[in-house]
Amino acid sequence: MAVTYQQLMDLQRLGQKVHYAEEDAILYALSVGAAAEGINERNLPFVYEGRRMRTVPSIATVLMRAPILASGLDFSRVLHGEQRLTLHREIPASGTLIVDAGIAQVIDKGPEKGSVVLFESRARTTEGEPVFTTVTVLLARGDGDIGGPTGSLPPPHPIPQRNPDLTIAIPTRPDQTLLYRLHEDKNPLHVDPKVAAKAGFPGPILHGLCTYGLVCSTLVKTVCEGDPAQMASFDARFTGSVLPGDTLELGVWIDGKTLSFRCRVPARNQVVLDNGKSELRNE
Repeated sequence: MAVTYQQLMDLQRLGQKVHYAEEDAILYALSVGAAAEGINERNLPFVYEGRRMRTVPSIATVLMRAPILASGLDFSRVLHGEQRLTLHREIPASGTLIVDAGIAQVIDKGPEKGSVVLFESRARTTEGEPVFTTVTVLLARGDGDIGGPTGSLPPPHPIPQRNPDLTIAIPTRPDQTLLYRLHEDKNPLHVDPKVAAKAGFPGPILHGLCTYGLVCSTLVKTVCEGDPAQMASFDARFTGSVLPGDTLELGVWIDGKTLSFRCRVPARNQVVLDNGKSELRNE
C-alpha cells in the first residue's frame, strides 16, 4: 500500500536516547579519514582518548536516528539528494543525547516525479542544551501524488565563479566502505560486488554520507586548523558516486566565514558533492 502525506507527517520518534562512547567517536573519525595522513598533533585528539577528545562534526549523521526506514517509502526508487547539518555546539566525544526526529516537510511533485521528503533530527544533551540539527533530503521518485503540498526547494547554494582558494586531494581507502558500514549502515550495495553490479556499478560504492564525512573531516583539519568548534554548519548535495580507492579533489572557496565547496573524482571528471556550504563561527 502506498504511503500517504499524512502518514509521513505523523511519523515521529521523540525522546530517543542515543548512547555512545569514545570508541564510537574514534571509529567514526577513522572511517572518514581523520588520520589518513598518519598520526600527528592535529588529528590525534580525534583518534586518541589520551588527549582531550574532539569529534568530526559530521558524526551527527550516525547519531541522528531519523526514522527513514520506517517511512514506508519505495526505497528501490529513493535517492539521497542533500544532507544538512547545523551545529549548536561541539558534539561531545561520548555520552547520551536525546533525539527528536520526524519529517519536517514533504513536497509532492506528482505521479511522474515523486516527492521530496525532508527528515529532521534535533539532538540535545540530557540537560536540554541543543547540540545539532540534521536534515536529510530524500528524492522519493516512486511516491508522488500522495496528497501533499506542491512547491520546490530553495535554490542550491551557488559556487563562486572563480578558481577555488584551496584545492585539496582526499585519498579514499580500498576498504573504506568496510569501515563505514560499521555505523549500522549495512546496505549490501556498499560491500557486495554482485549487488553493486545489479545496480549498474563497477563495484561497491562509498556511502554518500562517508563522502560527506571525508569532506567535513578535511575542512576541519585544514581550514579550521583542527578545531571542530569553529564549524557552525555543513551542507552539501549528492551528485555522483565514489568508488573505494578513488582520490577526491576538493575545491574550497573562502569568503569571510562562509566556505563554499565542490568535490569531484578527477579520474572520471565527475562531481560527487556540489553546492557545498559551511559557515564558521565568528568567535
